Amino acid sequence: MQLNMRDVYDNAGKVKEEVAPWLSGHKQLLALLPNLQLLNQHLISNADVSLHEEARSGLYFSFLGAGPINTAKDINSVQISYQPKNINGHFFMAKGDEYSLLQTRISPAHLAAVLGETEDQIIQHFMAMRDKLGNENAVIQLPITERTISAIEPILAHKGHSISLAGYLYSLIFILIEQLQMLSHLSQCEDCQSKLFHAQNLIETPEYDTLNIKHLAQQVGLNTEALAIGFNLIVGQPIESYCTRSRIKFAAAQLRQNPTAKSHIVAQSGFSEDQFEAAFIQHFGVSSHQYKQIH
Repeated sequence: MQLNMRDVYDNAGKVKEEVAPWLSGHKQLLALLPNLQLLNQHLISNADVSLHEEARSGLYFSFLGAGPINTAKDINSVQISYQPKNINGHFFMAKGDEYSLLQTRISPAHLAAVLGETEDQIIQHFMAMRDKLGNENAVIQLPITERTISAIEPILAHKGHSISLAGYLYSLIFILIEQLQMLSHLSQCEDCQSKLFHAQNLIETPEYDTLNIKHLAQQVGLNTEALAIGFNLIVGQPIESYCTRSRIKFAAAQLRQNPTAKSHIVAQSGFSEDQFEAAFIQHFGVSSHQYKQIH
């Protein structure tokens, strides 16, 4: 089935009745100022579907989640991209796929006015960042940090006037620009990278306790923001995910050696029983009970 995104939602942001056999979800688009928009979108495919979408030129600050984004905790990652011109294209959703997006779009000229710079300076800055830090799709990826979460929460909870919401968005964009600068520094600082590898080695040690980013940052000589951003750069995944993966792998190794000591292994891992099973299934695809039987 082929659909155009313009035909998916009604004026209230709900999926149209005629599209419901293939898609479900919602969309909220706020045009706060002529060149500043906020989008909160959630889409689930009920069948295989190809969607045609158009994107206007501008700077995009996108927050992706696995389910509806109602709170900052529902966000998994951050993506930043610069689109110099309007584009359109297709993307495919298989049956059961879920797509969640919180996104703000701002024009370079608008951001330049807010920052007191020229439009050319803004464009050159983001193009340089894109070329230096972007992936094969020219998208720069950042992890979610506590500072980012604190900036997103008032945006999602906002109920008042659009002008105050615009202020929250500016604050969030400024934070992300600072994080881009930090990411750029970390990508070329050998001393910082050695500290990040030290953090990775500490997490890998069997004796390492439950992740405490503030304590770990102090141990390796970085601030918490640099540790979170740099770890994602060096290792390729958020530090929280990596720590969970490391701990569950160590627990699995213990379980293979002593299958009868599960309660002790769970307690030692720092997980609750439910967290342990959820992490086990996510990493190995089976429960710890099934894992014991296999191994």
